Amino acid sequence: MTDNTPQRYPWNRVWQSAAGLFLALIVWPLTLGQAETKDAPQSTIHFTNGDWLRGDLAAFDQANGVSWQHPDTEGAMQFNISRVTEVTLDGQAPSKVSPGNLCEVMLINGDHFRGNLTGTTEQHYLLDTWHAGKLQIARKTVRKIAPLPKGLKSIFQGPENDDGWTHGKITNETIGESGNWRYHNGGFHAKPAASIAKDLKLPNRSRISFDLEWNGSLHLAFALYTDALHPISLSTKEDEPDFGGFYSIQLNSYSVNLLPVKKHEPLTYLGQATLPGFRNQTNSRIEFFASKPEQMIAVSINGKVIRKWTDSDGFVGEGTGVRIVHQGRGAVRIANLRVEEWDGRFQEPPTHPIGAQNDLVKLINNDRMEGYVTRIIDDKLQVKTPEGEFPVPLDRVKQIEPAAAKTSLDMPLTKRVIAHLSDGSQLTFVLDRWTKDGVEASSPSFGKATFQPSAIMRMEFQAHLASADLKTIYRVQQGDTINSIARKRGASIQAILKANPSLKPGQLRIGQQVLIPKK
Repeated sequence: MTDNTPQRYPWNRVWQSAAGLFLALIVWPLTLGQAETKDAPQSTIHFTNGDWLRGDLAAFDQANGVSWQHPDTEGAMQFNISRVTEVTLDGQAPSKVSPGNLCEVMLINGDHFRGNLTGTTEQHYLLDTWHAGKLQIARKTVRKIAPLPKGLKSIFQGPENDDGWTHGKITNETIGESGNWRYHNGGFHAKPAASIAKDLKLPNRSRISFDLEWNGSLHLAFALYTDALHPISLSTKEDEPDFGGFYSIQLNSYSVNLLPVKKHEPLTYLGQATLPGFRNQTNSRIEFFASKPEQMIAVSINGKVIRKWTDSDGFVGEGTGVRIVHQGRGAVRIANLRVEEWDGRFQEPPTHPIGAQNDLVKLINNDRMEGYVTRIIDDKLQVKTPEGEFPVPLDRVKQIEPAAAKTSLDMPLTKRVIAHLSDGSQLTFVLDRWTKDGVEASSPSFGKATFQPSAIMRMEFQAHLASADLKTIYRVQQGDTINSIARKRGASIQAILKANPSLKPGQLRIGQQVLIPKK
């Protein structure tokens, strides 16, 4: 797509309109099908009209906006953030946080990250993070803090490349020509049918989580606890080379199914869970939970357990690998893949009402304490209740749900950025300054902080949403028309065309952004 030969700036090659926004997540510079070179730009800036441009983020400040560099330009280009939707970056795998009271933190706006809980003040929880060092998180902005069990191993976090992964060829006439998963910007991307697998040494109890983005129809199959790194055709599995049993989680735009697969045994689904509204989404956080002792597999989407299956015939998985097969009916991206040991407990969504006056502490034995978390001493949570103050060991705490305020995380749209980190974390902040040495940001939650630039994989700029008449932005999917978009989003065709003056109804592009006005 881009010519890597130095020459006068080739606007027609690096500035792509026809591909659109989502395709920019999927397609990267290739020359005659070869992988991009090491020196090729790894980052991409996306614009409100669907255009995108390769290059590197050189700097940012509130006065000058985005400074963008490209090998074919002599100096940096400046872009106003009101015309920028997002920047994707070539982030790096997270460094490990020193051992401590590791917790998963959720804020009231849905942001989430991990850090060591080190203490409290009257107004803050104190956390030590890998991406920004020590943070003071305002209590009123926290939805929940869930301590993670100590001693559980983190087995895999990435991907950083496709080294050690096995690419397999899909042979199925109905799927079409087989392709490959490709690594780019911290994730695996696929458009044609493709298979990729690795022996991740899955433990007896495992938690597998990842970010999933897609465009068009979603048809994925995940083989868990497999010993076969090449794809298995289920319709002709008896003709395949010998393989051990595995579980196939089949995820599509409407449902998720679980299928135990063993050679010389009939295929019998364990059950299906429907996914209402899933076909209208384009991204989700997916989690798989597995327990050999309990003969159980579970699927969670965006923090909610969708279905748990128990295999009464025994756990069929005989390997320790994972295989991901894309059926080639759309474009997909998998990133922020994390594999870790699991203690068998499911986290639960917070139930404490926002606006409550007291903190709620839920214990792993399902007891509850309502009061005020005063401090942390020697790995014990001090909880003050009407009956007195009590020490609670953190390893007995399921989650803390602080007294939170609904409007405590308000930030102006014109300055707001949603940052996605390489460990799967998400944080919303005002981006004050970006240099190669640090990312200066501020938020009502953590005040001012400096993040490692390499920790950030993607930033969504919100300035273009500041229009008072704008409700949301829709990304065009395969098969969409102006009529279908209007029906999906509950807006009139005339209102959509008015909000998008340059939109040509007969020339919609997959991935193109369409502004949806308020009613």
